[in-house]
Amino acid sequence: MQACLRRMWSGRLSGGWLGVLAIVSLIAIPSVGGVGAHECSKPGGWFRMNVGVTGWRDCHLRAWVVQYYYPDDHDPQWLALELRIKGQLRETTSFRPDDVYIVQPDGSRVPLISQRTYRQQRSSMAPLLLQMRGGGNRSPGGCQFKLRFFVDQGTRRQLADVALRCVSGYLYFAAPTGRWESGTYVLAVDGDVGLRMPVVIE
Repeated sequence: MQACLRRMWSGRLSGGWLGVLAIVSLIAIPSVGGVGAHECSKPGGWFRMNVGVTGWRDCHLRAWVVQYYYPDDHDPQWLALELRIKGQLRETTSFRPDDVYIVQPDGSRVPLISQRTYRQQRSSMAPLLLQMRGGGNRSPGGCQFKLRFFVDQGTRRQLADVALRCVSGYLYFAAPTGRWESGTYVLAVDGDVGLRMPVVIE
């Protein structure tokens, strides 16, 4: 099945009140996978919602990504993405933490950090988390359900179903070498979603 999705990002990240010290953008590539056997009769398209926020819309999926990476202001191993995603069809459209990863320029995969790592590294991640709060005005609103792959308290979820509902949450990755070098990376969300969003770090 040929997937309907293509993703594109244009522009620069804004670091809000703490400033931008890294340029991160998304460019368009075809995705693989998709939702069920449904194909869109019309191609989807991307749109810019705010500074540092890009969305995607087609017949079966809407998605938004906000990106946070400030290597001179926090431990450069951490990369954070805020993902907001909504399925437009009744078919099951679910994914798990293991379905989410970054593909590096050399083709190797970097999975989400674990909940245990998230808790243990809170002090190291604190500057990044603080800057993410400063960029909160860039985030699209309207999601009723939380992803909750990472939690400070309460129940952590192992499955997200976005069929006919909007789900949002943060995704955290750690660079295997201790820093995200310049190059083209790809955010992948497998499961029933089949989302691919390239991440260019300069």
